[in-house]
Order: sequence, then structure tokens, then C-alpha cells
Amino acid sequence: REQRLGRQEERLHGLEMERRRLHNLIQELKGNIRVFCRVRPLLPEEEERQKGLEHLRFPPEDNKALVLSRPEESHVGRDRRGDIRYDFSFDRVFPPAASQQEIFEEIALLVQVRGGKTPQM
Repeated sequence: REQRLGRQEERLHGLEMERRRLHNLIQELKGNIRVFCRVRPLLPEEEERQKGLEHLRFPPEDNKALVLSRPEESHVGRDRRGDIRYDFSFDRVFPPAASQQEIFEEIALLVQVRGGKTPQM
């Protein structure tokens, strides 16, 4: 039984080393810079001044996109001519409802602690 446990631990260690090697290879191929976007929830005083975050849209089918829109007004008068749309793309977008746990799980593999002191990205 102990022998079997020892083999399983060795196997687990080997698989973990392989996972790390593959992760590092993926990071090299993608480039080492990743850009995340986290939109924080509105503060109470901000909620009073504006109508929420209706100018931001988080496409449910794409967690890497953020769409910002604002009304386009005519320069002649106050006629509204539609919305101006700006599309942004990131490695990952976290909407205001995203939890700290969700964000941590996404970046945990990217953060390495060296010497038990300062996290390195």
C-alpha cells in the first residue's frame, strides 16, 4: 500500500512538472504580457449620479471583449444620432460581479513566488 502511494506521488510530481513545462511553453508562445480588464462595481455616490453601467456591455459569449458605447449628438443641435461604439479586446475581462476568487483562479498560474517573498508576474 505504501509502495503504491509512493508511486502515485511520483507520478503526480511528474505530471505537475509536465504541466508547468507546458504552461511556460504556452506563455512563451503567447508572449509573456497578458492584459486583464476588471471593471469594478459602482460606488453608492456614482450610482446616484449615473444610470448604472449601461454604457458598458460584456458579451456573454466572449469573456475577452468589452464594448463601450456613448450617444452621438449632433453638433448643430441636441439631436441624438445613435451610439458610438468602441470594441476592446483583452486576454480576459472581469465584469463588476466577478469575485476575487474567480480572478485569483485566472491569474494563479501566472504569479510565482520566489524565495517566499515578493510575487513575480
